[in-house]
Amino acid sequence: MTLKSILVVFITFISSCLHAQTLDSVFKVEKIDIIGNRRTKSSIILRELTFAEGDTILNWKYHAEQSRKQLINLFLFNEIKLSHDSGIVKVIVTERWYLWPIPILDYADRNFNQWWLTKDPKRLIYGVDLAWYNIRGRNETMVLNLVMGYTKSVGLSYKIPFFNQKKTWGVQLKALANTNREVWYDTKEDKVQFFNDRDRELIRREMGELIFTHRKKFFSYHNFYTGYRRYRVSDTVVSDDVNRAYLLYGRTQQKEFYLGYQYVFDKRDYKGYPLSGHLLKVNGEFSNFFLPVKDFTTLLFKAAYSRYFPIKGRFYGAVHGTARWYSNNYPQYTHIQALGYGKDYIRGYELSVIDGSHFGLGKAELKYRFLSKTYKFLEQVRNYETAPFSLYLTAFFDAGYAINFNHKNSVMTTNTLPNSLQNGGGIGLNVVMFYDYCMRVEYSADRYFNRRFYLSFVASM
Repeated sequence: MTLKSILVVFITFISSCLHAQTLDSVFKVEKIDIIGNRRTKSSIILRELTFAEGDTILNWKYHAEQSRKQLINLFLFNEIKLSHDSGIVKVIVTERWYLWPIPILDYADRNFNQWWLTKDPKRLIYGVDLAWYNIRGRNETMVLNLVMGYTKSVGLSYKIPFFNQKKTWGVQLKALANTNREVWYDTKEDKVQFFNDRDRELIRREMGELIFTHRKKFFSYHNFYTGYRRYRVSDTVVSDDVNRAYLLYGRTQQKEFYLGYQYVFDKRDYKGYPLSGHLLKVNGEFSNFFLPVKDFTTLLFKAAYSRYFPIKGRFYGAVHGTARWYSNNYPQYTHIQALGYGKDYIRGYELSVIDGSHFGLGKAELKYRFLSKTYKFLEQVRNYETAPFSLYLTAFFDAGYAINFNHKNSVMTTNTLPNSLQNGGGIGLNVVMFYDYCMRVEYSADRYFNRRFYLSFVASM
């Protein structure tokens, strides 16, 4: 046999192998079977799949993994499995329970660590959320909120993710009213100050909001919203002895109408505790646009970006940045909450706040997953027989800067953190269950080397 003949035979053999491999990995979706969805409509599940009947699949591994992640992120299922046999694709789901009387036991302070300093039971909030998920099997959600204790509150929300035939437009309605006999009236020495009156109501808040959502593609969301807020406070709160600037011009009542738009690009693997992907949020809000009073008309812009990425093996990384700009440089006290509220805080500063109109915040984190298993959970309870469970060791560093114009022009202030760069860092342990429940135990320090343990019940970014 000549060299030319040998080469022809070799090339033919390689080509046949590659062709066979291609035929094995490429197939046309002839049918999609959905199994286990006793309540959930098939259309809700099909909306999240990256393929449809009639499509030709070129990379099954990608489509199976991405579709599974998107279904998990609906928070309707405990587990999802996808498989295919020739042109038949099977989607097997394990539904969660959808009707929950969820007990509420919360704290009145900004976070658990702040409340733990006093452990005052009078500062606890207790009640129940009557939550009905996946109404009519269409992923609609209704929540009735009934709260007593430190805060007395009643609220109702109803969310319809899709109301048009193409399943691109949704709507959400919210209404809430609550009262307190204590207010956060000022910030001194970078700590929130409290004023209370056990005999009478000091503040009442009422709000209503209408949100239209548009989701044409898998990862992009457009939210258009409008709403109304009203604050009513006791005349004692806006007295010279408490805080004349709690509301603008010492008013005891203030109404706000607002319009807003938010764009969200969310391509995270798991929303509850992401390990890979991107999250971008850009928000603009215009309030009291019809009033001639300059100080009441305000414009707010806020942007946040998070990037999550696997490094190697069990190592993962994450970075996050947030910035806010507020058109009113001298707003009322209730509108200058910057760092230390919600998720906008520097780790190591959980017991402090940094007030200001504008702020920037950056976070970086390294994670090592040393345990990831599925354990037996509630074996006698359907759909909760097992629970995915993971443990991560983390190291992190945060930095932030808040601009406070009142602080710049005052020589009487006792707050030292605004208008200067602050940073903190430390190590921690993250406990994750069901892909979205997270508890963090962290040991961190601020830039002044004040160190302590902190506990939190949400992901850090």
